[in-house]
Amino acid sequence: MIHNQGILSSTPRPFVPPRFGEMIECEGIKFFIGEEIDQGEFGKVFGCRDEWGNDLVAKVILPRNRPHEVVRREWLHELQTLQHLRHPQITFIYQAFEYQNTFYLIIEKCAYTLKALVPYIDGEGWLPYISRDILNGLHYIHDCGYVHKDLHAGNIFVSQQRVTMNSDEGLVWKFKIGDLGISRLEGDIRLFGTILAQWMKPPEYLCPKKFGPIGKHVDIYHVGLLLLSLLLNQTPNFTDADIIAGRPRKMAERLPSKYAPAIERALRRHVHARTPSAIEMWRDISLASER
Repeated sequence: MIHNQGILSSTPRPFVPPRFGEMIECEGIKFFIGEEIDQGEFGKVFGCRDEWGNDLVAKVILPRNRPHEVVRREWLHELQTLQHLRHPQITFIYQAFEYQNTFYLIIEKCAYTLKALVPYIDGEGWLPYISRDILNGLHYIHDCGYVHKDLHAGNIFVSQQRVTMNSDEGLVWKFKIGDLGISRLEGDIRLFGTILAQWMKPPEYLCPKKFGPIGKHVDIYHVGLLLLSLLLNQTPNFTDADIIAGRPRKMAERLPSKYAPAIERALRRHVHARTPSAIEMWRDISLASER
């Protein structure tokens, strides 16, 4: 799986990003680089295709003026997390290699992110299907001892699959958790070593002494925010003061939705009062669906 075409040293190395139309070969398999489709804090994502005709994405870890060894450790961490967390509701990694001092992860390509859908769909109708897939994947992540720490609609990927033997059948929609680059084992988790969007800060991030320790309950809170945005058809905006005052939970309580109690429970400020697990949150949603 891991192929290293360079030798570690402390000497600065030129970062060579891929070019549109470039062909990269690793272990006898050729990958053809497409257009850049996204860029985050630590990486760029390009469309990509292999010789089998599989539509993939190539994630490239950006140096950001950091030493080569630091970038390599970051790449290895994300690779090891992706390799360990194999589940139908988690994006799948095909290949990983170093090429021209640049670190690549070749990952399955999904149609788009949930963020692109949120403004246009009936959140009430879609919520049980989306939450089922997300919470299923999250339960597995937690069961393996990890905390994602960055669950939001931009990191949920929409996969559309067709039965190849019968093209007349409709598409099967699946929702998958991606971008596990900042995931950590719960026992090793510290105050966030990443940059969270303002609206995503959980209360325990702002005041752990008052609201409880940082752990897997962070992900439950983030799913609550994600489902809140689904019902609102937009991402809400919260200040630190709003979060400390419990405004996200109060907003969920006022929603005219049968799922409001499940979301409200996930957004409680105190860790001990929040929904305790992904499977328990799914039970809340599943029961609400039957009403």
